[in-house]
Amino acid sequence: MVVNEKILLWLRLNEAKGVGRISIKRLYDRFGSVEGIFEADEAELGKVEGIRRGIVKELNNKAHQDFAEAELERCEKAGVRIIALDFPEYPANLRQIPDPPPVLYVKGEFNKDDERAVAVVGSRNHNEYGEFMAKRLGSGLARFGITVVSGMARGIDSLAQASALDAGGRSIAVLGSGLDVVYPPEHKNLYERISENGAVISEFPLGEGPSAENFPRRNRIISGLSMGVVVVQANNPQSGSLITARAALEQGRNVYAVPGNAGSVWAKETNRLIKQGAVLVESAEDIVFDLFPSMGVKVDEMGSLFQSAEKREELSAGLRGKEEELYSLIPEPEEGSVEMDHLIRKSGLAANEAQSILTELELSGLIEKLPGGKWRKRRIAQ
Repeated sequence: MVVNEKILLWLRLNEAKGVGRISIKRLYDRFGSVEGIFEADEAELGKVEGIRRGIVKELNNKAHQDFAEAELERCEKAGVRIIALDFPEYPANLRQIPDPPPVLYVKGEFNKDDERAVAVVGSRNHNEYGEFMAKRLGSGLARFGITVVSGMARGIDSLAQASALDAGGRSIAVLGSGLDVVYPPEHKNLYERISENGAVISEFPLGEGPSAENFPRRNRIISGLSMGVVVVQANNPQSGSLITARAALEQGRNVYAVPGNAGSVWAKETNRLIKQGAVLVESAEDIVFDLFPSMGVKVDEMGSLFQSAEKREELSAGLRGKEEELYSLIPEPEEGSVEMDHLIRKSGLAANEAQSILTELELSGLIEKLPGGKWRKRRIAQ
């Protein structure tokens, strides 16, 4: 069967009334293909849990065929691909959850490396610390070769995804609307960047607006694509980031949380997650070192993945002026480390200016902060 004919069958199945995502997954598991589902008779279909009588008539509803044909034509005009549950390029992590989307609308490309994905989520409203940690985690994960997944929402989500792209990594954005409805609209540029360096995806048809009931469905895709979910900041127990964390737990994925000051409104829910068993994280390394042993990679091998000599040369070549001067004062790992007061004295910079430059150098992956407020250059792979 040609690809478009298969897609039409999946769109028809997805439109069928009374057949939810869990039931579609059961049908797929039972018959092995969408063709097998449509070829089965009423008695065979009825043996699948959750499938009601009259399913064959519903599957052959002409209105669903008309919708499928029109939707496929709209997608072709919009440059949007549709991939379905039995397509080879369907994300392997997502296929494993109990209720995977039968069809995904995609702008961009998946690749094999996207199986190593971590979701970074958090509040739309955040403080300066939340912004710093979103950028730190997004760029840090990207430098480990890990795809950053999120919802392209205002705040923590988009900060983490933009930072991953800035670090030369990949990102996947999951929308709660059709792919032709960019939400929030001011993230149009980020949408384009992600589609060029990863994928923007949705399970919703073209033209679907960002209604409130769509976002919990969107959030279970974010966690489903990922090996783990890290919550940076959350100040509402009903927030989307906490819904994503709960979905991750239900899907058997790891949950991480960034700690914050006791009593801070921004840290209330992340600290609660840690009390409930989420792994406390302060850096991308914390997440990677927790995940990779389960993938058969030893922790002591991870440093060699962090920064190659070529990558350091590429990053340091872009330094100019005060950034270049301050970077030259920071020792290699084998030479020890240096305190900020020493850097201020040697560089002649004001404390706030030196701190700002150090933060940018850290986010770029050139240096790392050690306990006690000391700094050193990143270790180079041997």
